Amino acid sequence: MTANTLLRSANAAMVIFLALFLIVAYMAWGMEAQFPLMLIAVLHFLQIFLAGLFKVSYVVRLIAQNQLGQVLR
Repeated sequence: MTANTLLRSANAAMVIFLALFLIVAYMAWGMEAQFPLMLIAVLHFLQIFLAGLFKVSYVVRLIAQNQLGQVLR
């Protein structure tokens, strides 16, 4: 996999995981009265899991930028 492809994939993954996190957070905190307790627990777990995947995507993005010789931000 080339560094450009890796960078595009990491950027796309960051956007997807952020969007999923926001949806799950809204469901867990904004609609909690409409769901059973077990589902709320799963949604809270998914928040932690999606945040971790977002962070892994960011690290992959940094690796791709380093391979391309770009400034790491």
